[in-house]
Amino acid sequence: MVLLPGARYLSQAPLLWFAREAAQAHGWSVAELDETAPEDRDPFRWMPARAEEILDDTAARHVCVVGKSLGSVAAPLAADRGLPAVWLTPLLVRPEVVDALARSAAPALAIGSPDDPTWGDGTVRDNPALETLELPGLDHSLQVSGDPRASLDVLGRVVERVGAFLAGLP
Repeated sequence: MVLLPGARYLSQAPLLWFAREAAQAHGWSVAELDETAPEDRDPFRWMPARAEEILDDTAARHVCVVGKSLGSVAAPLAADRGLPAVWLTPLLVRPEVVDALARSAAPALAIGSPDDPTWGDGTVRDNPALETLELPGLDHSLQVSGDPRASLDVLGRVVERVGAFLAGLP
């Protein structure tokens, strides 16, 4: 599995940390990008380039991409390579992300909230390879503002769904 962070949401943050844990529990090895774009680089160009480097360097026979927010701008790369993917709060306000999710032939899972502005209206074109899990009332980190216990419950639900997705891959 290749783990791609958000702009300010690195792999130690809960969604990515526990996505890694779920992957390892299902026998996956994990390569992670654990850095942010340099100040002088456009993060929307930097992320796909770094994702491509990591994917080119991986020797794994089976690869799945898990990306959070900014990481979802690598969706065109995953679609082009026919890689399964999990997109946590994908940037559905970016046409290239929506287009990639619509054309991906490999299984994909998108998880987000209609209360997150980057989820847009949550609409992606019909694609039988794409599953979506929409969780209302959450912010961009898939948390319930001011309610840590409720946020933990959501985290558990997301991790369970990610684990089930990974377990269902060949």
